[in-house]
Amino acid sequence: MASPDHAAESRRYVATTARMATWLYICIWGWLAALVAVFAVMVLFPSAYSTGWVVLGLVTVGLILFGVVGVRRWGWIIKIPICVTSDGLTAEDSPGDVFSFKDAKLGLFALGQSVTMSGTALHLQSGPHRFVLGGRDHRLGSTTPLQAPPVARVDGWLQAAEFDEVLSMVSSCSGLDIRGPAPGEPLRCLLYPPPKPMGPFAPLASQRRHRPPQPRLVVEGGADAIRVIDPNTNAVIASASRAQVTATPANYRHVDPEQSYNVPVLVVRVPGLQPLTIRCHRQWRGSAPKEEKEPEFRVSDADSRALV
Repeated sequence: MASPDHAAESRRYVATTARMATWLYICIWGWLAALVAVFAVMVLFPSAYSTGWVVLGLVTVGLILFGVVGVRRWGWIIKIPICVTSDGLTAEDSPGDVFSFKDAKLGLFALGQSVTMSGTALHLQSGPHRFVLGGRDHRLGSTTPLQAPPVARVDGWLQAAEFDEVLSMVSSCSGLDIRGPAPGEPLRCLLYPPPKPMGPFAPLASQRRHRPPQPRLVVEGGADAIRVIDPNTNAVIASASRAQVTATPANYRHVDPEQSYNVPVLVVRVPGLQPLTIRCHRQWRGSAPKEEKEPEFRVSDADSRALV
């Protein structure tokens, strides 16, 4: 929650970040280092083969317990106090840096290949250091220019209402023309391809995790019509009145060697297109029909609510 500072032009917020906590990195790298060391000893000294497996088991159990303690004590997320003034933004985890609004740029963000969260990203600079503040579920008006490329991670995010307060100060200090959606402006939902399996070493694949997912289609809903748009060319692929478009909640049964579960999907039918099977974030209330086709798209949590 924001609270006014003593100065009228100063506001304090607490941003949230999903950066992997230090204790989790210790667990991952500690287990890998132990694995390499134990197997090296087992190869060099065959007589230590049995002992090596015991040591490896004890290390694994110890790191699991450390991980459980880490979740209970430090959690999965980090809170970052920030202060916004007419001079710029300061963050507690970047002491000495004042991220100026003078060269501020706006863009979009979508966290990870799973697109669990999306919104607007504010890019700020302090010398060689950069700070990207995200607005969770925040939407800009279609007339607001985006100067920064989309990103797959932010240094911290605020809720949309607080982010609007920050943008108001940025606009007054930098001269950026920042506008929200105009009344009656069509709502755009980005359809992303499903994430590809990353295997057991997914936490270490930082390059892939930090690569922003690219939307494959855009569904634009206006007061009278629904349009499907190519996000690369902005060309209209299909268009129909709202009465001609149907959206049916359903469940797709995902089955793999380890588990099986229902995946909530929304089957959108637009005249002139194959049905769009979109994975949603929330389970349907009551019973829903079974969908045989695996979901070919997924959306952010905010767009999931907008579609439903």
